[in-house]
Amino acid sequence: MNHNGSEIQQNPDSVTQVKGNRELPKKLSLYIPQNFDIDKLVKDNPPTFKYHRDYFIYLIHLITDIPIRNKDENMFYVPFYSSLIQRRVREYRKYLDYLVSNNVLIENRQYIVGSKSRGFRFHINYQTEIKHIYITKRPLIKSILKFIHLDKFDNNEIIIENNEELSYLLKWFNGKLDIDFASAKNYLQHLYEIEKRSHNIFTSDKPCNAMGRYNSRYMVLLKLKRQEFLHTIDSTAGRLHTILTQLKGDLRQFVTYDGKPLVAVDITNSQPYLSTVLFNEEKFKENNILSTVKLYNKSYHSNNNKQNFLPYYVSKNVKNAYKSESTNHYIDIVKSGQLYEEFGKILLSKGIITDEEPVRTQAKTIIFSSIFSPNQSIAYNQSMVIFKDSFPDVYEIYRQIKQGQHRTLACLLQNVEAKLVLHTACKIIAENEPEIPIFTLHDSIITTSGNEQYVFKVLYDVLLNGIGIPPTLKFERWEKVA
Repeated sequence: MNHNGSEIQQNPDSVTQVKGNRELPKKLSLYIPQNFDIDKLVKDNPPTFKYHRDYFIYLIHLITDIPIRNKDENMFYVPFYSSLIQRRVREYRKYLDYLVSNNVLIENRQYIVGSKSRGFRFHINYQTEIKHIYITKRPLIKSILKFIHLDKFDNNEIIIENNEELSYLLKWFNGKLDIDFASAKNYLQHLYEIEKRSHNIFTSDKPCNAMGRYNSRYMVLLKLKRQEFLHTIDSTAGRLHTILTQLKGDLRQFVTYDGKPLVAVDITNSQPYLSTVLFNEEKFKENNILSTVKLYNKSYHSNNNKQNFLPYYVSKNVKNAYKSESTNHYIDIVKSGQLYEEFGKILLSKGIITDEEPVRTQAKTIIFSSIFSPNQSIAYNQSMVIFKDSFPDVYEIYRQIKQGQHRTLACLLQNVEAKLVLHTACKIIAENEPEIPIFTLHDSIITTSGNEQYVFKVLYDVLLNGIGIPPTLKFERWEKVA
């Protein structure tokens, strides 16, 4: 059955939403090691406290799930944020102590208030491939489906929305979205063997966790195979998170829709490109940027005791941006789609990077660090100093946006991205060509082969109109590598 905006999942234990009322499934899939048998464990070693088996399963599931949610496959010890997990498992500490004492989990007891939580990993006996298992406890299922992701930052959570506005996107998550499971699993197993033998991809302070990495990737693969199409909408920035945004990039080649290969239309250097809206007074106002900044940054709020000049200074700098030679140079580079390459040349000349690794990749990482790091980081971040020296007026506007809350700029740009890609370009495509399948991967729109030129045109026009300068778009074809 096609997703019509009232369904989230397609498998038998799917979650349904009818006119805003969410119906809970009788059971929900979670993922645990193949050889973990909670019923046998508690029978052989009865806990000394009142328990429910589903809470054990949920906590075990988090060892694989949290790295996926945090986009960090390299987690060796998985952090458990106690104040958040306690919302679902009130006496979670008793459960964890039991699992540690019975050699299911190993705990890293290093703990720093406010910055580092205690971490857990599987005992060697349970470092196996994962399997799915059902839980049935309704309060736990309800909590998981209401708040799908417990985020350590500011206690924000990603909420499952009944968002009818996105039904034109979500309807394509149906039985026609498929993956060559056997080939994809073989690919992952081959990668696992390589990573298990290699130590070059791990830093000296991170032991090899090849099985953990494998399972984080494999869980998404299993969900796609089982058509567990649970979507979430980031309540902070409005981004849409789906099974495709979680899927490892190398596995996209195995995904098809209705038997057809997929093509993504990507925005080149998307975040720097979107940020150029800050250098165009007309587009700055059209997109209500200052109001959006105030949503994320309390430093921009006025109070009765002191006048707040931050909004004034930002607006003034935005108004004068067109006069700045360095800002116009930055915009020209961004328009060319060569920002990472051009800044990479500067970094090479300064000796910050070498050409032993891909220059573009290194430069992209450094630019993101320069743009999104806390303002205080410039005291010890030489790359940030070079970015400031190269584009002083650009840096100053970024700095002011981040004043008091450095995440403001990232959230702002993701918000702009969601409005233009999700709510404008995709909606236009759906209204004008309703038979064209469309999916999103944050800053790109994905469609079936043969429809990419039309998607390209719509996305190009929307971005040009919204940001004020032409974007550089490229095609990424999701086809099997020979």
